[in-house]
Amino acid sequence: MEEKLKSDQQTPANKAAPQMSIQVSRARSTIMDSDYWTVETIRQKTGLGDVSVVPRRYKPYGRPNRIYEIHVDNGVVGTSIREYPDTFKEGWKDQFTLGSGSSVALAFDGNWQRYRGVWRLVTDEKPWIFWVDSSGILWRQLWDDSSTLSQLDTGVSYVRAIRAWRNQYSAELDQGIVVGYIKTDGTVWYRNYCRQADGTVIWEIARVLPSVSGAVHLNLFLTNDYRLGFSIEKTNGDIQWIITQRNWSGMAIIPENVHAAISLNEVKLIPIIYTDLKQTERVDSSITFGKVNFCPFDVIIGFVPTIVRAKRVDDNLIEIEYDTDLYEVPDCPECFTISNNTIVAVAKSGSRILQLTTANTLVSVGSWTVTYNGLGGINSYHSECCKPEFGSFSVLATGEPPSVSETIEPTLSLTSISFIQCTFSSLYGDEKVSAVLSIASVDLIKVGTNPL
Repeated sequence: MEEKLKSDQQTPANKAAPQMSIQVSRARSTIMDSDYWTVETIRQKTGLGDVSVVPRRYKPYGRPNRIYEIHVDNGVVGTSIREYPDTFKEGWKDQFTLGSGSSVALAFDGNWQRYRGVWRLVTDEKPWIFWVDSSGILWRQLWDDSSTLSQLDTGVSYVRAIRAWRNQYSAELDQGIVVGYIKTDGTVWYRNYCRQADGTVIWEIARVLPSVSGAVHLNLFLTNDYRLGFSIEKTNGDIQWIITQRNWSGMAIIPENVHAAISLNEVKLIPIIYTDLKQTERVDSSITFGKVNFCPFDVIIGFVPTIVRAKRVDDNLIEIEYDTDLYEVPDCPECFTISNNTIVAVAKSGSRILQLTTANTLVSVGSWTVTYNGLGGINSYHSECCKPEFGSFSVLATGEPPSVSETIEPTLSLTSISFIQCTFSSLYGDEKVSAVLSIASVDLIKVGTNPL
């Protein structure tokens, strides 16, 4: 072989025409053959800087349907798209610019779906874009939706983004869209756009990678065992990897389905004979409604009518008068309490008066607090269908001294009055007649405990 390779004439005639064909390919579920990879030029000019490309995929199989791109062109951040496949040969179509900047990244959010045993990201309609402006501020925005524009951090020099693993069986296990970035001091930070346990999606706080310093470049990657990795290049040329824990929790187990079917050649219907060895036992129950009221909407159930008066009217009797007719007044003395005494009987007098009989004598002048607990079934009358029961209430009953009116008829005993003509020397003068009434005595009788 060595001699043939050294031959000046390498032809089939002298058996010196060596050929070699090298093909590298992966499993057919991922890459069909060595011609799968194609190299495409995105843009070609001087002054190009950072660039990031991501495909959009609506199905977990087949090719993507569009490619999104963000780049830095002579210090200006711009975007473009390309249909895939590019049937009409339109090429890359510029979309919009975002001002001056130095570093860019973009990533799709979406859901991981299993296809042929492999998890694939089915993306949303538009990607998130990230860029570092000339002031070192890191911005994020959902493609061309300016209402989502927001600042992620400051003092940033480099940015990269990726859609990390989201567990499909545990909602809270979502690494989210990970935005990794290098600050001007050489430290590496990241922020996540994650789904929470309650289903909401939020941008979480900025976190720093521990034990990392002097970083100049950064890349993010996923592993097949459900991990997220940071690949960090340092100022001294070293490459440092930081890899997360596995976010699998059952995702590595392919569901197994068992399909069962019944094959019947013959169906027999056999009657079932039931033998009753004892009679059927039944338990009947019912609910007895004491009262059902159908009242207008403005009638408040459990209200207490206005009390017109509450007075002691006798030695052992208190009357409470309402402004509404009473309907039922059960004799429920245990439903009432009175200060310094006991209620022994409850009754109705007339249509609006509630009478309470006490065990002990009530003094003529005083006050007593009467309380009703609302459980006695006392109700008022609004109509035949509306007789609501009273609610609980408390009232102050008072006693007043009795009003006594006596007529005193004095007796006057006059024996005689004589008028005697007197002759005075003066032709004119004053004449006077005087009379005096003498009352023998007046008796005052004390009533009650108050002094006269």
